[in-house]
Amino acid sequence: MSPEASDNCFVSPEGELRIPSLNFWVDPVPRSGYANMAADELLMHRPEAWLRIYCWDSPCVSFGYFDSAVTARSIFPGAQYYIRRWTGGGIVDHRHGITYTLTLPAPPDDAPPHPQSSVLYRYIHGALAHALQLSGVQCTLLSRDEPSGGRACWASPVASDIVNPSGQKLAGAGQRRYRGAVLHQGLIQGCTPSVGWDSIFAHSLSPLVFPFSSPSPWTNFENELRDLCAAKYLSPVWEDESHGRRNPSAF
Repeated sequence: MSPEASDNCFVSPEGELRIPSLNFWVDPVPRSGYANMAADELLMHRPEAWLRIYCWDSPCVSFGYFDSAVTARSIFPGAQYYIRRWTGGGIVDHRHGITYTLTLPAPPDDAPPHPQSSVLYRYIHGALAHALQLSGVQCTLLSRDEPSGGRACWASPVASDIVNPSGQKLAGAGQRRYRGAVLHQGLIQGCTPSVGWDSIFAHSLSPLVFPFSSPSPWTNFENELRDLCAAKYLSPVWEDESHGRRNPSAF
């Protein structure tokens, strides 16, 4: 297990952002959409930085914090579950692609905050693009927003999303900050990187990587996951279509 120290981003001698150490968890358990959202939030509250690669136990579509299931169903019909994320971003069809989460703990009181979201977004996607390129995927970072006006995430690429040479979006993400900590939920679609891409990604983010492959990354994880699902992600308030607009500070 890695040291339980706050892993704030820092600038390397080469002038690049780095995460001092990173727990790299390839989650072997296909989980429900609700459990996946809860697991990501639990990681964000940990005192270490985490990269989680995971999958789903049923066909799911997720939508951003201020979006609605009605809109998600109209764009991507036929999924079994429609799940509200705690992060922003558009509506994402998880029936295809690879999902990952990166979390950064809140810095100590005497340390500077994490870089602004646009800087972090480019840093994370720069590391991901590097991993994809080394894994046989031709791609680059988009230099500017190219919105279509739609809510489907893949229809409205933004600056620092990853695209192929034809301009097709391959990777995007949503972020949320909470009391100094960062939750970054990302998706890769439209390409098939070779085995080991995720390890390259982790080592591109941090010089010190601690790999995990167990179903429970720490003691009592499953109990914490069940409790958070029941209290938040399965609650009527979270499912309410007026959520966010009625009481944005509820969570």
